[in-house]
Amino acid sequence: MRTEGYEYETFVEARAMARRRRRRVLLPLAVVAVMLLALIGIAIHNYRAMREDALELSRGVIENLQQRIETEVEAFLRPINGITTLSRDLLANRLAAGIPDAEVEALGISVLANAPQLTALYVGNREGEFLMVRRDRPDGQDGEQPSAPGSEQDNRRENGRVAFETKRISRSERAADVFEIAYTWRDEQGRVVSRESAPWDRYDPRTRPWYLGADRDRRLHWTEVYPFFTDRAPGITASMPVTGSGDALVAAIGVDVALQSISRFMASLSIGKSGQAMIVDGTGRLIAHPRADLIRERDDGELRLTHVEDLDDPVVKRAYDRFRVENVGHRDFELGGRRYISAASSLGHLLGRDWSVLVVVPEDDFVGFVGDNVRDLLAMGLATMALAGLLAWLLIRQGLRTDREAVSVLEHKAELDASARAFGELAASDSISLDPGNPAALRPFTESAAQAARVRRVGVWYLDPASGSLSCVDCYDRDSGAHTHGTQLAPQDHPEFFAALEAEPLLAAVDAGADPRLASIERHYLRATGCRALLAVPIKAGQRAIGAVLLEDTGQRSEWGAHTTAFARALANLLAVGTTSVEPVPNAAPATPGEAVATPTPARAPTPLDAAFRDLDLDTSLGERRAAAFAARLSAHSNAMQGAELIEQLAVLSLRLTDSAVLAEPAGHDGSETTVAHLLDEIQAAARDERIDYLKFFSDQLIASVDPNEDVDEALRRLAEFALRIKAICESLFARRRDALAFRIGIDAGPAIGSLVGREHRAFAFWGEAVRTAMNMADSSFPGSIQVTETVYRRLSGRYVFQTRGRHYLEGVGEFSTYVLGGRA
Repeated sequence: MRTEGYEYETFVEARAMARRRRRRVLLPLAVVAVMLLALIGIAIHNYRAMREDALELSRGVIENLQQRIETEVEAFLRPINGITTLSRDLLANRLAAGIPDAEVEALGISVLANAPQLTALYVGNREGEFLMVRRDRPDGQDGEQPSAPGSEQDNRRENGRVAFETKRISRSERAADVFEIAYTWRDEQGRVVSRESAPWDRYDPRTRPWYLGADRDRRLHWTEVYPFFTDRAPGITASMPVTGSGDALVAAIGVDVALQSISRFMASLSIGKSGQAMIVDGTGRLIAHPRADLIRERDDGELRLTHVEDLDDPVVKRAYDRFRVENVGHRDFELGGRRYISAASSLGHLLGRDWSVLVVVPEDDFVGFVGDNVRDLLAMGLATMALAGLLAWLLIRQGLRTDREAVSVLEHKAELDASARAFGELAASDSISLDPGNPAALRPFTESAAQAARVRRVGVWYLDPASGSLSCVDCYDRDSGAHTHGTQLAPQDHPEFFAALEAEPLLAAVDAGADPRLASIERHYLRATGCRALLAVPIKAGQRAIGAVLLEDTGQRSEWGAHTTAFARALANLLAVGTTSVEPVPNAAPATPGEAVATPTPARAPTPLDAAFRDLDLDTSLGERRAAAFAARLSAHSNAMQGAELIEQLAVLSLRLTDSAVLAEPAGHDGSETTVAHLLDEIQAAARDERIDYLKFFSDQLIASVDPNEDVDEALRRLAEFALRIKAICESLFARRRDALAFRIGIDAGPAIGSLVGREHRAFAFWGEAVRTAMNMADSSFPGSIQVTETVYRRLSGRYVFQTRGRHYLEGVGEFSTYVLGGRA
């Protein structure tokens, strides 16, 4: 085979010019790239430095915020200690004889008027009597139950006269164990507005936490946060015991602090754009929160404090979990692709209670401006560089224009020289003619044409005047260096192509499948060779077409240039002039439409196969080399071969299904079975018809073979027929579904190992070289085609039509040719 290339001095000069052009372009681009990298590096450094500074500043801001909250809470709660102690001292001498209503009311009104953080002052004694003075609030504030519309209390509030409410629980004169409740409402000056009696609400001060705590501690006592019974609002109570003789508890004085005041203070804080601060106790209950409802009702109607876990806020929950594990301090975490800053500090030293301030704020609230500034600076720098790059490119473009024009002239000259060289060699030959009976005479012609046109394949086709079919006289594949012939294209299979070939001077398409004239050619002929672009020029004797020149190329070609089309027409004219007598081969076997056969060898006689193989430049020792290599690998394991049988020649077929999604879809409109189930039923029926003894399907692959005792030629013939049946079944199925041909088939014959496997259900299984190679042939085949090894081609070339596929490497054996099985000869 000739693989002579064409190298010219102009190509050397063009490459040198291309190197100069690259230097002209790459040097300024490299400078721009270095400047760009420097700009990006500076931006990254500035961003990191500014971000660290902003985060450090944010820590100081959060610490100041925590101190402010601590100062506010202390200022809010600290005066209550003195108020409670002073109230005890003022009333201590009078409480031994009972609760002095007038003194307590006067004291309560005075305290509430001067301490806005207090909501109530009350006294309870050991007899169960109780007197409370509380600040009257609008309906619903601090958790108070709204009064009924139209009630006396509601009317008083509408008139704006009520400022304080007094609740007095005393023993009834009618029964010693019965209490009565009397309500008194007063205005801001302490004058009575109204009085009202009500049934006892079962409130007993002696059972309340503030009373019990004062009795237990015998000093100032702070309760836990709890829902107030009267106001039904969350709060905390400070209580002080009043003792008599023998240190016996006579009464307890308490003051209430509703926590909404602290929550309102929390809501007034500005922490970044969306940060929040809250106070939680050691069990996770909310003491103060800027937005959340602090009281919740249980299923049984009882009130309870809101817990952090009750909040619909995953950020706060994550911050609290970190606080529970790591205690107070600064913590950063990431949630949902966003970073947050959290900080916790203790308030335990203020009240002796396990309260903590928890602050949570998105990191972007403090450092977001850093990214914005860096992006703005980077955008301005890039805009400046883009402008400088544009100016540089305009200067470079001006200098490169002359080089491009010079290169274009050199390339055109090289193409002309290559074409002239090819025509010179062809014109010197006296055997250039369209003789279908002598394909070897056209080999130099197709080789030179492929090299000069720089296409993958060049073929010369003969138009049979009797049948009207096109037969390939010789086709050269530049990638594999192989020649094939025998392909036939029937007019009934490709009517658009034949009509256009008669009517038009040439047919050209870079995507033959998209051209209605060439779509059938692409589907039945080009696709199996891996080509998509086609340039067809008829060979005419006078006004009658006697053949055609076909230039085939891969899908990487963007166009058929004017020089290439002119070259192809010149080739057709040269063949037309050189053809003096065109007669068909009398005994030539017709080939299946759309397929090719590499130089066929008569079946068994009269020419020996070895001579034909030598004529095709094939290695006749391939089978021996494969057997020797396989035996060498088995020699090291000869002791482990007991129970297994070495098969010298086993014919194997492999089917690979490449689209699992299509296989899972319904096969018909009723959806009764899947595509793969329907496909396997058809394949099993074909296997019975072709007497295929072994058929296994696993995953997306099918393996088939025949009895190893069968003659290898007969076994391969059955597998070839079986493969053609499978191909027809798959093509029909996928064509109905309008899907791509999602299958590939491979066939090989070679050494293998067979053995009976299984205990209860024994079956024969085989593996080895032939199985592996057949699977490899299927994996590397074109979609919808049958790829066979050189061994299979040698044994079936007289019966079937083949087309050269390429070269394949086998470990221990080397390279060998592979072929595409097209049909029966």
